[in-house]
Amino acid sequence: MASPRVLRLTFELHVPEGLRANVRTARIDTAIASFTSAVQSLAASVFPWADRMTVRSEWSYRWREDSGSINLPATNENTVDVSMSADEEAALIVGAAPE
Repeated sequence: MASPRVLRLTFELHVPEGLRANVRTARIDTAIASFTSAVQSLAASVFPWADRMTVRSEWSYRWREDSGSINLPATNENTVDVSMSADEEAALIVGAAPE
């Protein structure tokens, strides 16, 4: 069975902090429909392999958000060996053959 192939693009539109606009549900629904329509109209010409698209929409008040990056210990599998040639590095990739 073939592996599913999916192109996912994520866009987030942020309302600036302190902006006192009251964004109404009807306006949110209109924005979602407009963006969906725009992407749908481009899809066949820029990514003709797709047979469908999934639309996920979310409106939220992000009261708290935290993210960070944590460096993990270096291992042979996650460290770039600068002395390795491009062909040797390509051979490490499963299923890849050196050019």
